[in-house]
Amino acid sequence: MIITTTPSIEGKKIVEYKGIVFGEVISGVNFVKDFMAGLSDFWRAFSNL
Repeated sequence: MIITTTPSIEGKKIVEYKGIVFGEVISGVNFVKDFMAGLSDFWRAFSNL
């Protein structure tokens, strides 16, 4: 079984459409800490240019 988000696959025949799917993200308890660490990494990389 091949699952894809494209309307076609070269060399393959589409036999079933599943319809619209969606996802959900549950962030952990350290969301703010992780977010701030990401910003810190970003600014550190930016300052090294």
